[in-house]
Amino acid sequence: MIRHSQSIRRSTTLTAGILSAVLTVVPPAIYFVMAFSHMTGVIETEGEINARVVGTLVVANPRMWEFEELRLNELLARRSTETAEKRVLYNLKGQVIAESSDKMLPPLLSKTFPVHDAGHQVANLVVSRSLAPTLMVTALLFCLGALAAGFTFFRLRTVPLRAIENAYRSLKQSEEKYRSVYESLNEGLALYRTVPGSGTDIDLVLADMNPAASSVFGFGRDDIGKSILQVQGGLFAPVREALQGAPAEVSLELTQEGAGRVFVVNAFPMGDGMVATLLEDVTEKKRSAEQLEHLAYYDSLTGLLNRRMLLDRMEHTIGIAQREGLKMATLFFDLNGFKPINDTMGHEAGDQILIEVGRRLKSSVRKKDTLARLGGDEFVVVATLDTEDNASCIAQNLLRKLSPVYEVGGREVYVGASIGISVYPDDGTTPETLLKNADIAMYNAKKPGVEFCFYSAQMNQKLQERTRLEFELWMALEREEFFLEYQPIMDARTGRIAAVEALVRWMSPEKGRVMPDSFIPLAEATGIIIPLGEWVLKTACTKLRQWLDAGCLPLRMSVNISGCQFMRSELCRLVEEAAEQTGVDLALLELELTETCLVKDVEETAAKLWHLKGLNVSIGIDDFGTGYSSLQYLKNFPIDHLKIDRAFIRNVCELPDERAIVDAIIGIAKAMELHVIAEGVETLDQAEYLAHRGCDELQGYYYHRPLSEERLLEVLRQERERFEQGSGAGDAVIVGAVPTQPV
Repeated sequence: MIRHSQSIRRSTTLTAGILSAVLTVVPPAIYFVMAFSHMTGVIETEGEINARVVGTLVVANPRMWEFEELRLNELLARRSTETAEKRVLYNLKGQVIAESSDKMLPPLLSKTFPVHDAGHQVANLVVSRSLAPTLMVTALLFCLGALAAGFTFFRLRTVPLRAIENAYRSLKQSEEKYRSVYESLNEGLALYRTVPGSGTDIDLVLADMNPAASSVFGFGRDDIGKSILQVQGGLFAPVREALQGAPAEVSLELTQEGAGRVFVVNAFPMGDGMVATLLEDVTEKKRSAEQLEHLAYYDSLTGLLNRRMLLDRMEHTIGIAQREGLKMATLFFDLNGFKPINDTMGHEAGDQILIEVGRRLKSSVRKKDTLARLGGDEFVVVATLDTEDNASCIAQNLLRKLSPVYEVGGREVYVGASIGISVYPDDGTTPETLLKNADIAMYNAKKPGVEFCFYSAQMNQKLQERTRLEFELWMALEREEFFLEYQPIMDARTGRIAAVEALVRWMSPEKGRVMPDSFIPLAEATGIIIPLGEWVLKTACTKLRQWLDAGCLPLRMSVNISGCQFMRSELCRLVEEAAEQTGVDLALLELELTETCLVKDVEETAAKLWHLKGLNVSIGIDDFGTGYSSLQYLKNFPIDHLKIDRAFIRNVCELPDERAIVDAIIGIAKAMELHVIAEGVETLDQAEYLAHRGCDELQGYYYHRPLSEERLLEVLRQERERFEQGSGAGDAVIVGAVPTQPV
């Protein structure tokens, strides 16, 4: 680079000097020559003209012309241009006869012209002009040329050299950057020089390496000059074979035995007989990729296959079963009693149970079978079999393996399982269909006394009906197909209507009147009960406000609240909104709760109940005696009413045990100063017995079935008329005499 730079520097200097000299000398020289030639020509022309004019005078006065000084001076003074000029007439002796001259600066350019008389020379005419203006212009041009030459020389001398310096500087910077990148690469970079090998083969000799190649990949400075077959014990020897006859880039994955390291080598020719190899240690990447693959196809908790891998294995197993004429069983099961353990003992305990379940299942299935965990406590086993009886044996074996107790946190817990079975090809030909049908069968296996169940088309039909009914419930809520009926609750002492219970009903355009037992359980299971319960609460409060405005006597409105609605909805806020929107006195509102919803979260339940009590709402326990029947919540919760379940009222007059239970409930309620309501009263004997035992209110078909709003208002009007007619005689105890509305 330096040698080329000096050669260019010399050539540039010489060229600039020559061009500068030409610019300095040639223009003024050309001007001077042209100006001198022009002046010479003009002098010759002027001299010849003046010589002829003087010759004419001489011829006219051959003897006296020398004495015509005035006329000669006049002739010599004549000018065809304004340029200063000197004219002198000499005789042959060299004496001045006449002259005409302007002031001129030296030096002068002179020309002599002869004057003749009859062919004989008689005088000489000398014409002169000054060269000073021409020399001054020539000097000026020389100066200007010198300036231009100096500028040209500077430009021609410095610009190329500056470009060379810039190029050299850029090249140096690029080299420094390349060196910096070369040395800072995380990947190892080794440069090899190609040398002829044996035969037509080529060999690669290590020429250089970057620091990463030394520190990470074990190259040493003493390896420089060695063949690639010798470096690192010949680890990179496959690169040489791959490059034989392959001018393009090659990429190889090499494993270092013993160390367990994996390298990716990219080798590519660089020209000038050099080959570069870029080395990358991908050991961690391979491990990460394997871990990601494991996460993508395996359950992280149990190590079993996940849903994605299960579907792939099922496709493969279906292909085997189809080719060999076998059946394939899909056993879908989840754990019974797992959720309470997970909720009470914590998720860590639940995870330990799931891990142990996976271990037991893994030891129970054959190697050719497929075991997977879908999530939560759901597991699937896929097995080929000869008959469906084999599937029963597999299910029984799995249940036996899962039945022993589990030790978690120093405690022994029991976990069972429900298994649903679908069989290929009878119950489906695709993995998705078989899983879906096995899932349907598993829900049927949760019935009491059933541990595993085979899929049938009727199960799917029931599921479709359930799904369709769920959709119809949502649509019914949107289309306002629900309405309320009201069953009066009678005062056992006076026989008057003390309260009414709001009961939701559904009038379907397709099915007609649908009974609550057909849709309430599904509404609770799907969560529809929450918006439906909100509608019931607000509608009941609205109706009560309308009745009071119409002149009806005040009475309680009892509304049932499901456990799902009590725990998951903002019940207190809904009650406050209903009171604000309708203006009803909340002292006339009674909320009936079941025992089961009171014991799920005691602290939260107590907070809600005391909040409702602060709003002056009455709290009643519905179906008392059929749930937990704990005296603890009767003591701690703000309960106003106990409603004895109809199951105890049905045979209260016939069975002593039933009477004992009813008497005990009434006795406990009275001791705790609670209001007692008996539901399901259907006979006069039941009504009289309950009234005599101290039951406060009675409800049942003996008095009234659930009534429409119009029929209820008519009953209330009739009762009001009877009350007004008999108000003068005082209240009479008429319990059990005649029902208000005979049935």
